[in-house]
Amino acid sequence: MESKENIIIGLLIGSTVLSSIFSIIMLALTIKHDQKVTGRRFR
Repeated sequence: MESKENIIIGLLIGSTVLSSIFSIIMLALTIKHDQKVTGRRFR
């Protein structure tokens, strides 16, 4: 039981971290792309 719970918790934490990192990278790329296209900085 404990090993299965640890694996599930690890997968949840890993997926959360991966999704947050991915969203941060996409946000950074989007901001850079917007700056190149418009030449303006937002916020």
